[in-house]
Amino acid sequence: MKTFLISLSKNISSVKSAKQTIQSAKDVGYTEPIEHFEGILPNDWHNHIHHDGNDIFHIYRKPDNVAACFASHYLLWKKCIELNEPILILEHDAIFKQNIPDIDFDMCITFGRPSYIRPFQMIYEEPIHGVQPLIQENFLGHHAYAIKPEAAKIFCEDVESRKLSANDIWINKNIYPWLQEYNPHPIWADTQFSTIQEDWRGDDSAPDIMDNYRFSFPNLPMWEAGTEENKYVTKHFLHCLTTPQSESYIDV
Repeated sequence: MKTFLISLSKNISSVKSAKQTIQSAKDVGYTEPIEHFEGILPNDWHNHIHHDGNDIFHIYRKPDNVAACFASHYLLWKKCIELNEPILILEHDAIFKQNIPDIDFDMCITFGRPSYIRPFQMIYEEPIHGVQPLIQENFLGHHAYAIKPEAAKIFCEDVESRKLSANDIWINKNIYPWLQEYNPHPIWADTQFSTIQEDWRGDDSAPDIMDNYRFSFPNLPMWEAGTEENKYVTKHFLHCLTTPQSESYIDV
């Protein structure tokens, strides 16, 4: 499966992170060539997505960065249509922990471990090993997924009509029920690096990530020790509550 890695050649951190992605792929035995795909810059996304301003990019801390990320994925969806074959799309923060299995999938499948949570939208369903329908409403990170031309065509058409947002939120299973995921997720996000998000705390005196979540989304069973919801989150999403990237998503 042709593989494309989105990175910014003029951003030193992006280049360094992309090299880590490629090395991690080699380390687990991923043998497909990984082709660089130049990401769209924040000041240039308007030239690639033509719509009537029907978006909510302004709600994010870095709206043009979020829009540029969306545009980069959009161009790769068009590339998938042009090639008329499935492709694997990686972001420059993707880290291979295991090789991607040789499996068939329906339309679009994520291999990426969620890098944050959406507490009010949490679905408490146990994953199974292998391919299954997407459990949570969204991909919760868009750092590693495969897509077929059929899905790419639908996404590209919907860009013209649907309100745009962060791409991993925009791709929603309530709209696209054929979305899938593979468990255990073989590709994780490097939570120390992102061109889209900012550190929420800013200094060491601020509350930790768990406290930030509790403050932003209070009175949820998932915060109460011993509840089934808490056991689920601790089992499957503890990494989201202990890494810098996840707290950046609290305002989403």
